[in-house]
Amino acid sequence: MASITALRDAVAAVTADLDTAALDAAVRVLAACRATGGVVLSAGLGGSSSTASHFAADLTKFTRSPRQPHLRSVALLDNIACHTAWTNDDDPGLALAHLAEPWLPSHPDAQDAVVLFSVHGGARDGSVSRGLVELAAYAHKQGAMVIAVTGFDGGATSDLADVHINVPLRREPLATPGIESVHLLVAHALCLALTDGGSR
Repeated sequence: MASITALRDAVAAVTADLDTAALDAAVRVLAACRATGGVVLSAGLGGSSSTASHFAADLTKFTRSPRQPHLRSVALLDNIACHTAWTNDDDPGLALAHLAEPWLPSHPDAQDAVVLFSVHGGARDGSVSRGLVELAAYAHKQGAMVIAVTGFDGGATSDLADVHINVPLRREPLATPGIESVHLLVAHALCLALTDGGSR
C-alpha cells in the first residue's frame, strides 16, 4: 500500500505543476496542423509506444468535429511489420525516420507535426532511444514541428523540440510508472483542448 500511496502523491505533485504554457504551445502546433491539412505523426518506444498509438487514435476520432477539418494522425509504430523490416535491413536507429519519410512533408502548404513520448527523452550520447532523436532531426529537415513529451531531464529529444512538455520525476521505482501515467494525461489534455471549446 505504501508504494501505491507514494505513486499517487508523486503523480499528483507533478500534475499540479505541469507547464501550462508548454501545453498551450503544443495545442497551437496541433491546431495549425489541422488548419493546414497537415499530418501528426506520433512515436514512442516501449510503453511509450502504446501512449503514442492511443494519442493518434484520440487525435483522429475524439477531436473530430463538423466545424473543424478532420485531424489526420498516424502512430508510426502501429506498422510493426514495416518497422521490423527497416530495423532488419538498415541501421535500426534510422527506422523511425524511414517510417516517417512517406508522410513528411504531407503537402507543400502543410504545417506537419511529430509528437514524441519518451520517459528519458533519449540519451544525448545516442546509446538509448536514438531512433526518436533521429526522427526529431528528420522531422525538422522536412519542416515539421516537434513536440517532445518527456520525463527526467528531457534528454536529447528535448534539445531538438520546438515544444517540450516535461514530467520531472527523477527517482525510480516511481519515475517510470509516474511519468508514463502523466504522459497519458497530457495526451488526453491536448486532445480535449482540440475539441470545440474543450466541450463536446
